[in-house]
Amino acid sequence: MKNTTKTIVILLLLFVVVLFAVINAQPITINFIFTKQRVPLVLIIISSVIIGAIITLIGTMGTIWKKNRTVKELNKKLEDLKASPLDDTSSEYLSTLEEKYKESQLELSDLRHRLVNQMMSTPADPNSSTQTNELTETMKD
Repeated sequence: MKNTTKTIVILLLLFVVVLFAVINAQPITINFIFTKQRVPLVLIIISSVIIGAIITLIGTMGTIWKKNRTVKELNKKLEDLKASPLDDTSSEYLSTLEEKYKESQLELSDLRHRLVNQMMSTPADPNSSTQTNELTETMKD
């Protein structure tokens, strides 16, 4: 959609320039430093547009080449990262995190089990409800 809009705008501008050039077809005198020439205004307008387009193209080519080179370098780095395995420190860190996660899961499971057992017991003695509150607060932390 974006390219279609761009193409339509370019064609409209080109049509306006050509229409403007054809309407102004009278010959004019151009003063080159050493000589004077009579040239139709149509040629001056169209050649000016073409020269402007060439200058713009040359000016943007450097930027386009830089961006393409950067994209290629980044794609190469991405492929290298995808292909390379984790280094030793990363694997050790990852396994340490996995162990801590498992320990936390076991502790949490144990706390839940104790809480359920505490709730199932009869809350006849006041220490029982205090312990339940303590377990609840521990789980919140």
